[in-house]
Amino acid sequence: MKTENKERYQKAISIKIGGIRMKRHTQLFIRNSISKAVQAALLVAAPATVLFAQDEEATQSERYIEEVTVTARKKEESLMEVPMNITAVGSDEILERNLINKEEIYRTVAGAASPGGELILRGLAGSNSSAPGTTSTWTDDIPFNFSDLYDVQRVEVLRGPQGTLYGSNAIGGTVRVITNQPNLDELEAFGAAVFTQENNRPGTETRAYAGLNIPFGDGKWALRVVGASGSRDGKIMNTYTGTSGGDSDSFIRAQLLWEPSNDLSVNFGYVSEETFNSGYSWADRSQPGYYYEAVLTENPEATYGYDVYLTFPECPPGVERPECRLGGPIAPGHDPKFTLWETMDPWVEEQRDVLSLRVQKDDLFEGVDLVYAGSYQTYDHASLDNWSRNDANDMFRTWIINDDGYERITSELRLQSNTASPLQWTVGAFFDESDWKSTPNGQWQYHASDDRSRAIAEYLWGFYWDLGDPTQIGLDLYGDGTKNYNFSQFKYNQREFAFFGEVDYTFDLGDAGSLEVTAGNRYYDLKDDIHTQVSGIWIGDEPQDTIAQDGESGNRSKLSVSYMPNENFTVFGVYSEGYRPGGNNGPNAPQDCSADENIGSYVDRYKSDQIENMEIGLKGLAFERRFQYSAAVYQIDWTGVQASVYMPSCGFSYTANAAKAQSRGLEFESTALLTDSLSVQVNAGYTNSEMLEDVESLGASAGDDMTMVPKYNYYIALNQDLVLLNRDSSVRLDVSGYGKYKSHFNTKDSDISPAYEVFNLSGSMQVTDNTRVSLHINNLADKEIITYKRSRYRGDYSIGNLYYYYGAERNIAIRFDFQF
Repeated sequence: MKTENKERYQKAISIKIGGIRMKRHTQLFIRNSISKAVQAALLVAAPATVLFAQDEEATQSERYIEEVTVTARKKEESLMEVPMNITAVGSDEILERNLINKEEIYRTVAGAASPGGELILRGLAGSNSSAPGTTSTWTDDIPFNFSDLYDVQRVEVLRGPQGTLYGSNAIGGTVRVITNQPNLDELEAFGAAVFTQENNRPGTETRAYAGLNIPFGDGKWALRVVGASGSRDGKIMNTYTGTSGGDSDSFIRAQLLWEPSNDLSVNFGYVSEETFNSGYSWADRSQPGYYYEAVLTENPEATYGYDVYLTFPECPPGVERPECRLGGPIAPGHDPKFTLWETMDPWVEEQRDVLSLRVQKDDLFEGVDLVYAGSYQTYDHASLDNWSRNDANDMFRTWIINDDGYERITSELRLQSNTASPLQWTVGAFFDESDWKSTPNGQWQYHASDDRSRAIAEYLWGFYWDLGDPTQIGLDLYGDGTKNYNFSQFKYNQREFAFFGEVDYTFDLGDAGSLEVTAGNRYYDLKDDIHTQVSGIWIGDEPQDTIAQDGESGNRSKLSVSYMPNENFTVFGVYSEGYRPGGNNGPNAPQDCSADENIGSYVDRYKSDQIENMEIGLKGLAFERRFQYSAAVYQIDWTGVQASVYMPSCGFSYTANAAKAQSRGLEFESTALLTDSLSVQVNAGYTNSEMLEDVESLGASAGDDMTMVPKYNYYIALNQDLVLLNRDSSVRLDVSGYGKYKSHFNTKDSDISPAYEVFNLSGSMQVTDNTRVSLHINNLADKEIITYKRSRYRGDYSIGNLYYYYGAERNIAIRFDFQF
């Protein structure tokens, strides 16, 4: 901004327009958007911050895009300066879109996939799992996967391998969640309430937030505390139990900031979050050819008083499994497609607590800053999994109770240059250790204890499958006839130690601009120590122990070149590497799996897979800084791909380095101000990810498209600012599109989720200086969205498993935000 214009710019006010912020003088109204419609044909849009400024006396607006500051390279830089394709979603856009958690962003990021809530970038899925673990998440400088976006400053999505600065599990990219830090200057009280009603979901989803920022100690201390609670009813009805379950979650986040001087800051953080989920997230759309049914005849001389034999009743043609098993139509008023029939309802309960410490000392010695970020995390997980269908063909109830958790310690210490020298550098060390719970109760499998169920279990598992009588096995091994299998975890420790560094040198080319060359490397050392034991019906006569102490080490490198002919244009090239840590397959494959068709790929320890990414990208500002864009093309070569291999004969899985793959694609994001008050945003990506060799255990062949990954996705949003009833207001219309994709190799039609496009409409009004009200209609046309679709078994003899995971139908949310 020119010096002579500072005073008049200071008289401007801020008006929110989606993820875009505009400035203008208070005495001028918004110009008619139609008068500049010609510009709309020339401009396309992407996430950025747009600032519009205007002189009191001026008749022509000055509009410009202010560059976003990001911390992708663990230091504050302009988005234009970072040689990387980055999506940055700021607090304004989070608010305007009513984004509750970061997972709602993923499908609108160019080139991204998210079949089950986990982010997959650049086609790096790799197997038949919807959660391949190919991206990492950091929250406020520590590796912590925090989801809720309330009081979050921005979310950064870094594409491509981030192995140098972010370490393991960042082969596709890294998500960074940056929360609002304590404010040393102002006392703040703020909160929000959100009420959502969705078609075919009973009840109203409610969420409430409250926060407080308290400065004290002569401006050297501040405490910021935020709390939240939310709940909603489940949507998928279990027609056997007549229940739909539900979800609830809550968190509290506190940060205590101490700044005793201008060059030292210390932030103590604490997060506690709880979640409880019950019921099912998927619907059963199977049309089975047959299913087992047990017929019992009383016999006092039989072990449990009954003789058993099996029949195979046919379902009427075209009738789906829930209605067939129910023996009649679904309850009136409930859409049959949102149902299943299961003998039990599952539940999951999780608790996570995180203590963190971040210390930054500027000029520890001349030209060098020190940053330390560490955390201590505890995690507890308990759940019930219904295995009646998989292990008992629903003829009797059998289930697994899980009890797990860990303690995790992370520490990162780094030194960074802070001078204006053309040479900039970052060096550091990182330590991460997870100690999983030592418990004899890792898993217990139970079966129903009534005589009818025990008789069927003896017949099915003992006579029919030749595994033995589960009741007697439980009495012999555990002194409890309801138990039939146990997994005990005596020790499970994982450690990673790493040294990393990046060096940048910028060559001043005079009138030709500047050229930056960056080189980085990370040396990592991985160790794991495991001792587990399994016993029971699937194992054999004796318990089976897995004892392993192993590890590996290696290096991952990065090289980039970035050329800026001027401050408004950058072109860059990147070569980068990444890795997911290897590990042990514990417990070992049980005896029951010895004859499985997929056992041949089993290994005691699988290794880290390797990623080599090559990309060329550009980003820039144009049309007098009214238009910002970024784009990249890439090729990724992936070797030693870690894949989860499922063994259908016994129901167990293991991990193997099973494949080679390659991914190529194009990503484009842009943003523009079309008029003084109308903005447009466009994100689009194309991904071509495929296997390079046959992998029999996955059912994959060379040339097969990767699972979970659509060929394309896009997101387009129009945001109009206006004055309504003398109140600053806005309207936002957006559309997102997502291509079809498959959940499994050896694809059936029932494994393909169809393409879709969905429209959303939002409106907001600043009712008072302290209160904002917004209305959000998502899935405006009530389009059916299937986010994930699969058949579990591969053979034509299957009993007809077909699971649909549905996206939200039309839903209406009203949101109230306040701040004092």
